[in-house]
Amino acid sequence: MSGATMNWRKRLLFDQWPHRLTVLLCGLYLLQLVFWFQKEDYWWLPETVVVVQLTLLTVAILEHIPWLHWMLRGILQLMGIVFIQVTVLQSYKVIEPMTLGSFFSSKLFLNLYELTPYLWFGLGAWVAYLTLIWWVESKWRIYFLLVGSVLTLCIRDSFSSVYLWPQVAVMVGCGLFLVILAHFRRLRQKDPAAWRHLADYPVSIVAPVAVLIILTLLVGIAMPEVRPAFMDPYTAWRAYRGEPMNFSTGKGVQVSAALDALDASSGYSRNDRFLGSGFQFDYTPVMTVNTTHRGYWRGESLALYTGRGWQQSEQERGTWTQVRADSPLATDLKLPGDQMKTLEVTQTVTLLTDEKYPVLFGAYAAQRVLELNGGRLGFDALQWSPSQGELRYSERVPYPKTYTIVSQLPIIDEAALRSLTRETPRQELAPYLQLPDQLPERVRTLAQEITKNATNDYDRAKMIEQYLNLNYSYTNKPDLTKGRSRDFVDRFLFEIKQGYCDYFSTSMAVLSRSVGLPTRWVKGYSSGTTAIEQPSFGFVPEEAIDPNAAGLYTVRNSDAHSWVEVYFSGYGWVPFEPTAGFTMPRALPVNEPVVDTTPAPPLPEDVPVVSEPVVKPHYYTIGGAVLAVLALMAFVVRRWQLVDLLREKVRRRRASLLKQKLIVECERLLRIFRRHGYIREEHETLREAVRRWTTKSRWMKGELDIVLNHFEKAKYGKEEITEEDWRQTAQIVEKLRSQM
Repeated sequence: MSGATMNWRKRLLFDQWPHRLTVLLCGLYLLQLVFWFQKEDYWWLPETVVVVQLTLLTVAILEHIPWLHWMLRGILQLMGIVFIQVTVLQSYKVIEPMTLGSFFSSKLFLNLYELTPYLWFGLGAWVAYLTLIWWVESKWRIYFLLVGSVLTLCIRDSFSSVYLWPQVAVMVGCGLFLVILAHFRRLRQKDPAAWRHLADYPVSIVAPVAVLIILTLLVGIAMPEVRPAFMDPYTAWRAYRGEPMNFSTGKGVQVSAALDALDASSGYSRNDRFLGSGFQFDYTPVMTVNTTHRGYWRGESLALYTGRGWQQSEQERGTWTQVRADSPLATDLKLPGDQMKTLEVTQTVTLLTDEKYPVLFGAYAAQRVLELNGGRLGFDALQWSPSQGELRYSERVPYPKTYTIVSQLPIIDEAALRSLTRETPRQELAPYLQLPDQLPERVRTLAQEITKNATNDYDRAKMIEQYLNLNYSYTNKPDLTKGRSRDFVDRFLFEIKQGYCDYFSTSMAVLSRSVGLPTRWVKGYSSGTTAIEQPSFGFVPEEAIDPNAAGLYTVRNSDAHSWVEVYFSGYGWVPFEPTAGFTMPRALPVNEPVVDTTPAPPLPEDVPVVSEPVVKPHYYTIGGAVLAVLALMAFVVRRWQLVDLLREKVRRRRASLLKQKLIVECERLLRIFRRHGYIREEHETLREAVRRWTTKSRWMKGELDIVLNHFEKAKYGKEEITEEDWRQTAQIVEKLRSQM
């Protein structure tokens, strides 16, 4: 190999290597900010993230060609940014296709206008990149940048649900390398001879420094977590004011639970990675279930417990099979339950909201789906997981308004379950016995203590269920200030000792796994209530409620619930209810009554038959009392106009609900428009935004004006919203969604 070739390759790889490393580190630094914005809800759209990331990559590549003139490099970067904009926005169907020739014609400025506001993000990223490369030439500016940005990310991480510690670690590493490069630049100015040696042999100094910094970061990451020795100022201030704190986020600085509790309301959860905090009861009806037997309406199950919440395990991400109309759903061949006797239950579910769910709800275990929306069409969106017992529904299509499911409700034969002997756990059960390595030992010890007198697995599960039910209290606003442990279950069992269903069910799952019982966590809805269980006035006698009755049940957001299922070999998954105050409907073995056909012996002839004395009721006394009570009630009702007051209260309640529903539809419209590039600015009212949108797209002006008038009437007006107003708004929103 000739010397000229060697010099050319050396120049290509190592020429101006400090500048190249600076460019690389600055790009990596800015990328952490992009990751932060990506994690925030409603900050950046997905296409905005892609545009900025590709812009940073393009600038970094061109900045690594130092022999290009700065003006030529800038022109190439600008052209690359425009090309990225067009390609990304066309792939996301934000803009219509553009040709290259249109940028060299009179359509240039029109095309650039079509690329806004995404073009400003790309240009902003370009300017920020070049500015940062200039900024880090001085050590004090690097320190200023590092302290300011890391402090900002730490505060945001501590006081929100966004997890930013990986970005902080990368920023610190980039900052250390930039400080070293700044030192090299200073050395180049003060000692050119020493610098020439480093420039000729950069690996001799760069490699040891890089290894040392990387090892330092890895050791820091691998260090065990230690509880803070001092209370942070924010926590101290909240404690001084007597406001509760939430220790369930697993971060070094606690987050206020009071704010979470005000924002959270009961309902079907979409994210169970972080459990805890409190909530407000929301009694909005979700659906009605017309069923032949009362049940819990099962949604999803999860197996991986992290110490903070639940996630899907690798096994749960397995195969899903498409459901065919009226065909039996496949059974789980790996974990069979064919010995379990069942009771067939048919449920017709009717949705009362426009909410979309990832699953169809029904009693466990679903056997077949009879119909969707009154027919046998639309089953393409439905998939079945035999191992999880879930009916997944694609959220890309409209959620069915009504569907009918046939389930096989397990008949709990306790005698048969108690007679089972424990088998060696199979590989298929490993995900349901998983426990985090950091689980405190006192949790395992408690599980052993609870079940020490049990002789079989079923009794072990029942003992854990009963222990939680009797020793812990139910509340939707637990006192989180008592919690110190980083593990959710340990914190509940030994410190907080109060909570709602997620606390009880997760604790039973962990305690059961601690004594070798394969368990999974389940969420869905409890039974709901029938008309007889929610009378207009006062107390419902217990004998009037059949815990297993057929009927029409109204299920509300406040009925969202979680429980557990334990696997028994040959019998499948058996549900358990550990939450205090809840009783799970179950199909129990039916014992046929024994009829005694032996004729009764005749009475002796000398024994007289003595008839019971008949006591006649005092009809006149009872009737008079009833009339007096009725007269008094009529006087009170008339005197205080109770009927009119009740009607007025019902009317106001109905009007208030309709206003809320209409405002929710308008918020849904804003989300739909945002996905298609119609963004409402922070300083704009809805009327100003609508005027700007309709100037650009006149075809939707009529519909938007109607929605706007209804919104302002519901939000600011004193007039009542009618059923027709809400229905018209919902229809227009759906029409615009389908047309965009």
